[in-house]
Amino acid sequence: MSLTELASKATEIKDLGSLFGVGVATIALCFTAYNTRITARANRARFWLDLRTHFYRYDEVHRKLRPGGEWYSGDGPATADEWAQVEAYMGLFEHCEKMLEKRLIDERQFSEIYEYRLSNLVANDTIREEKLRKRPEGWISFLALLDRLGIEFKR
Repeated sequence: MSLTELASKATEIKDLGSLFGVGVATIALCFTAYNTRITARANRARFWLDLRTHFYRYDEVHRKLRPGGEWYSGDGPATADEWAQVEAYMGLFEHCEKMLEKRLIDERQFSEIYEYRLSNLVANDTIREEKLRKRPEGWISFLALLDRLGIEFKR
């Protein structure tokens, strides 16, 4: 075998090696993309469950504001502790507005899951008067969330 033929064979082997490397890299990239997508979906699901856990901390307020609840008929928080719970509950919604604003969470999904809770909050005369009429400057993000979701209330 001549030197030229040997060089030609070496080039062919090198080209085949390169093609093999490209194939392996392509498979690795596809696997990585698939794995990243699965991980992102799992993280998104975990986030929604974590958010649900945070809202669960305010389940007492939520239950009182629901139709048939203690505060549904217009009564509202009366003690300092009850007001603190309502303010913390509203504050959690403000955090959600910030995440929606930055597109960290899906607006449609958030609306489907939590819009009724916001409607129950603003339906309460006592809360609406004390927090949203007398002190709206303290609830700018909360009010922005209501606007974002198209929740109207008597201002």
